[in-house]
Amino acid sequence: DLHGEKAVWIFPVPAKPDKTVIDIIKGFPRLLWGYDVKEKTDDAVSIAFSVMRMSQVYTFPFMLFSRYTSMGIGIEEGITIYEHIEKMGLTTELVTAEDGSAFYNYLTNKDLDLPSGLKSILEDYIGKEYSFVVSWISDVEKFKQESAIRDRYGRLINVVGVSISFPTDEIYFPLKPTSVYGSQKIPILIYVMDHVTPKLYLEIKNYVQVNYFIDKYYYVPKELSPFFNGKKEIENLNYTKIKIDAPSRYLTEDLWIKDSAPADVVLADFIKRSVWLWGIIFFILSSCLASMFAGVIAFRKDQPSKKKFALFGLWNFLTLIGFWIASLFLRTKKLKPELEQQLKSQGIVVWDNRKILFVFLFTVFFLVITFVFQIVLQSIF
Repeated sequence: DLHGEKAVWIFPVPAKPDKTVIDIIKGFPRLLWGYDVKEKTDDAVSIAFSVMRMSQVYTFPFMLFSRYTSMGIGIEEGITIYEHIEKMGLTTELVTAEDGSAFYNYLTNKDLDLPSGLKSILEDYIGKEYSFVVSWISDVEKFKQESAIRDRYGRLINVVGVSISFPTDEIYFPLKPTSVYGSQKIPILIYVMDHVTPKLYLEIKNYVQVNYFIDKYYYVPKELSPFFNGKKEIENLNYTKIKIDAPSRYLTEDLWIKDSAPADVVLADFIKRSVWLWGIIFFILSSCLASMFAGVIAFRKDQPSKKKFALFGLWNFLTLIGFWIASLFLRTKKLKPELEQQLKSQGIVVWDNRKILFVFLFTVFFLVITFVFQIVLQSIF
């Protein structure tokens, strides 16, 4: 709730005023239902390897329980006002300033109580083709009445937004003005449509949390339709949540954001979308490696073929039971042709006790290898 009588928001814009469009809109995108890409991928990896380990049959019970304006419209001393909008008790102006003193005086003339260090911070933007979007609550009662909406719990809240459009090579959000508050922490929460990469400088790197979400079905509120290019609903809406909780004195630079997703997020999304493809690949790899290691150890006296035992691991597709049955027919003892023919004619089967060790080692190696692969994959995300 707003209890004071004055509030101001100053947003430096890295563009000339004739390239900047402003507006006041009711509401704000409510991005609440998206899933975190990395968390979802972590779950997918865990489930996939759990399913793999269920091939060992005896592990099954354990797995069940795991889980536009071009000319100025007003001039003050050293200030040019290019656009002036009043809506819902909020006033927004697009301005440029000749110097920091002129801009500071422009703000104080609106009876705003400004921090003493703001003037020097604002001067950093002067002369660099920056414009300023200044918004303040000019009518508190009107703001409370006309900006009121109900949240998902049915409570009345005041929500209003300022829309700013301007051309830029990279996504931009100003942080330097907040540094005026010194050691005080001013939490900043930034939502960016699509998966992007914030360029974090050293001072704030340890104070920033970046999460990547996908909302399967996002229904656009009517009042925000222009913001979403007239769309009423969006399937698989990608967005990035950037949370900054640093002491204000560390906000010495503005935040620039690359319009591309980090490699690990792209990989995570691919893994999540193609879980069965890579799951089968890792299942084959784990089965073949486990069978090869088990065969080399169990039949080491016979110098066994690594390739033969690696391929034998494919019987694991029939679970451990199928693998065990297949091992019964696996030839592991070399007999003379005459003796082999004689035993065969008499219906005698030669049993090799080493097969028991082979199957036991296989299932142990298989579990170990799948856990190792799972840990490695999950550590990436």
